[in-house]
Amino acid sequence: MGMFGASTASVKEPPASRFAGKAAAHSALVASRSRRQYAELADVEAPGDPENKRRRRAAGKSLLTFLRSYFPHSTGLKPFGPDHKRMIPELERCIRSGGRRVNAVYRGFAKTTISENAAIWATLFGLARFVLVVAINKPASANSIDSIKVELSENELLAVDFPEVAKCIRALDNKPQRAPHQTCQGRHTHIVWRADTIVLPTIKGSAASGAIIVARPYAKSRGVKFKRRDGHQARPDLVIVDDPQDDESAATQLQVRKNLATLRKGICQTAGHRRALAVIINATIIARHDMIETLLSDPAWDGQRVPMVHQWADAHDTLWLKDYAERRQSFDRSTTGDQQRAQKAATAFYRKNRRAMDAGCRVSWKHCRRDNELSAIQHAYNILIDDGVEVFASEYQQEPMEPGEHRPLRLAADQIAAKTTGLDRGVVPKAAAHVAAYIDVHERLLYFVTSAWAPDFGGGPIDYGTYPKQPTAYFAQASAPITMAQVHPGTTEDAWILAGLDALTSRLLTTTYKREDGAAMRIGRLLIDAKWGQKTELVKTFCRRHPQGGSIVLPAMGIGFGPTRKTFSEYRPEAGAVIGLNWRLATQPGGDRVLSIDTNWWKTFAATRLAMPPGTPGGWELFGRDPREHSLFSDHCVSEEPKTVIHKESSRERTIWEWKPGRPDNHDWDCLVGSAVGGSMLGVAPVGLEGPPPVKRVSLAEMASMARGAG
Repeated sequence: MGMFGASTASVKEPPASRFAGKAAAHSALVASRSRRQYAELADVEAPGDPENKRRRRAAGKSLLTFLRSYFPHSTGLKPFGPDHKRMIPELERCIRSGGRRVNAVYRGFAKTTISENAAIWATLFGLARFVLVVAINKPASANSIDSIKVELSENELLAVDFPEVAKCIRALDNKPQRAPHQTCQGRHTHIVWRADTIVLPTIKGSAASGAIIVARPYAKSRGVKFKRRDGHQARPDLVIVDDPQDDESAATQLQVRKNLATLRKGICQTAGHRRALAVIINATIIARHDMIETLLSDPAWDGQRVPMVHQWADAHDTLWLKDYAERRQSFDRSTTGDQQRAQKAATAFYRKNRRAMDAGCRVSWKHCRRDNELSAIQHAYNILIDDGVEVFASEYQQEPMEPGEHRPLRLAADQIAAKTTGLDRGVVPKAAAHVAAYIDVHERLLYFVTSAWAPDFGGGPIDYGTYPKQPTAYFAQASAPITMAQVHPGTTEDAWILAGLDALTSRLLTTTYKREDGAAMRIGRLLIDAKWGQKTELVKTFCRRHPQGGSIVLPAMGIGFGPTRKTFSEYRPEAGAVIGLNWRLATQPGGDRVLSIDTNWWKTFAATRLAMPPGTPGGWELFGRDPREHSLFSDHCVSEEPKTVIHKESSRERTIWEWKPGRPDNHDWDCLVGSAVGGSMLGVAPVGLEGPPPVKRVSLAEMASMARGAG
């Protein structure tokens, strides 16, 4: 046959085509074997029986038992307190039957861990098919689900008693990409192990089969659902909300209403109509009338407040807030390790007097303490002393102070130090009309503050310091490097005090201060503290014999006026007595002219002026430019805290703020207040706020009163 008539059947396949076909067949064979081998590797063996059936049955009957039995490193680490034993059964009731519950509990109560472990309990025993865990933001919600994952994958007790769940989870080896291929005895488990979602393995006969746990930030918790492999659209039947607000969102009613709307319109409606939704909120009250406190008063919600301290100690005002607090806070910040020394000294004092100091005190949980503390009672008082009544009232007592309700101010040292004018030391602000000074007398040092005052009582210190002057910027009176005894050696205590007063008053009264506009100014009133034990007569004598005694130099004595005591304006008129703004200058028996000062009123006045923002008319500011220059001075200014005291009579209600020493060094604070009284004597008159306005009530929330038995 010719060339073009040849049969196609006789044409041979090129070698390259034969090789390509064999390669494709080989690849298919290898892939098939790989799939079979991978399927064999992804298959989980039969779970087997629980190791301790009795323990598992007991845990299924009681959430409290589950938390104790299966979490030796968290909720089972220490015995629960009475408040835990009341709250946890209520959580269980809500999980089993549905409903809405809010628990306002203090920091350190283990509320977050209890919430996370309760979610595990509900899913393992089939009490919830879909748990939604909600936290304030995305990092917090991620932390919650990570914590749940750690327990499900690493907890050995859960592994041996819930093998139908643990074996499948551990087989993933924390690799989410393995989940779609996992089978158990040839059947897909449909397990999910994502960053924000857990779906427990589908295992025949398992109460936890296919249970879902999803974590969401509060703002993204509306309308959460999950489509199962069978096409069913699952919705949450249990929602656990942990601390859904922060300081910012709790501070304004607009944000509170927004958060409540998210809860009521979104979260509480997420289950649909098929079954009762259980919603549990565990949180800390941050501010009065915030989201949590609002829910506590909502009849649609069940709930409780759990304070750290149910009742304060019998020795609250004496051994604790006086003796113990003084030891804990008596340290020199410039000395490395001195704070730790002071804390150890306070603990030693508590150890020695523990029976008397513990008497009458009742705390929520006796195991809530730090390692270096002897008891939960000491822990509570350490927080109160170190952080102040406002923090303790909010974060630990669940009774924050009322916004807008006038309450004792808590000044901050860094805020005071930052209020600088930019003027050099000794320069008088242009608006000032008078200069006054005050000296606080001690056996080692004399403290003084010189202040300049404008007619509206604006102004503040233009100079302060000690006699003798110290070589360091920060020091404690008890350990000052240079003392009067060293400057005046060989003399008696009275002699060196008199020598110190003579030297200091001479320097202050001969100093000419320059005002910004160039005007020359001198001190118009110099007050010296005479209320000092056996040295009262010494100071009176010094002032009486001073060349300017009785006119510029005067002895002064502070008096702590309570709400029941008559004010100076209510005193009977007396010949020669001069009554001013909560001060009185009168002749005492013996012939000395002595100035008496209502210290509670004047310290309140000083606190309100220091608290004013920089540049506010009538506010007080410090000289200089660097806040670090005023570190010691500002610490002295926050050494005392007030408490609100109310006295009710038939015709009126009197309210005062009582100031009591906290830290031992409050000398610059006393001098600042005294220099303000000197300004008042020179004719300066305050404009606006002159004292604490009436308050509506005193409650545990204010805590400044710290009344024995409060709570």
